[in-house]
Amino acid sequence: MSAVPLKPVATRDFALLGKAVGYEFRKRIQFRTGFFVREVLNGVVQPLVMLFVYAALYKSASSSGDVGEAALRNWTFDEILKYVGGLLIVMKLTFSNRGLDLSTEIFEGRITKYLTMPVRYFVLLQARFAQFTMMQVMVASLVWCIGYGAVGDRWLVPVSWTAAGQGVTLVLLGSYCAFLLYVTINALAFWLDVVWSLLVMVSFVISFAGGALMPVSQMPSWAATPFEYLFPYWAISAPIEILMGRLGTDAFLRGLLIVGVQLVALDLLRRFVWRRGLARYVGAGM
Repeated sequence: MSAVPLKPVATRDFALLGKAVGYEFRKRIQFRTGFFVREVLNGVVQPLVMLFVYAALYKSASSSGDVGEAALRNWTFDEILKYVGGLLIVMKLTFSNRGLDLSTEIFEGRITKYLTMPVRYFVLLQARFAQFTMMQVMVASLVWCIGYGAVGDRWLVPVSWTAAGQGVTLVLLGSYCAFLLYVTINALAFWLDVVWSLLVMVSFVISFAGGALMPVSQMPSWAATPFEYLFPYWAISAPIEILMGRLGTDAFLRGLLIVGVQLVALDLLRRFVWRRGLARYVGAGM
């Protein structure tokens, strides 16, 4: 009896991606309370704390007669409010280090079952990213509507449809860069047992360099200038400023080039670390 030919690798990968995305959706919405805390409330506290701190700064400056309701480092309080609203949206769209459990599967030896499949394991990870992005787009849209309904035009409203498209493009590309970086760090579990600590540290660096704690343009030039050459800035702070109209198309094109180069570099690094890790993997837990 003749053997049944296998489908091309690309076709198998695409079919697996669709099935895996559906599985990830079902898994995420299985527990309603967990879904609300994980998907809706996640990323809300930090921007609100930032707003509270800036409100205190503006109040202090106003009472001392320094700037009043004018600008603090060229930012008005209304602009800060819009920036915080942008953070509530953008941080939800940026891939989280909690979105993967690759290191755990390596530690426990459970990854072996995936290596016997006639498809690439990375497709399953990409399905996790796709599910995360689609879910968070819906959640972020809901958050935007709630914010706009609460404060009206003081909420972040894109200055144009072009700015909206540019901002979303940078956020999604930057999010994929973060995803590739987290995959690479998870794969270090082939060698290290401190991967979780590394993930937490990298997550903080991404938040800080991206402008999740304060706008990068408000930082000292010695910090802001290097950050503008890293993908977190173009995934978090820059898209918000593009939506606000503080940055234009020239900044978008520059960011697109920087993020594109780093995306390719991170993917090559991810492939290298994965292959070297598999070369020493014994399949019985690390």
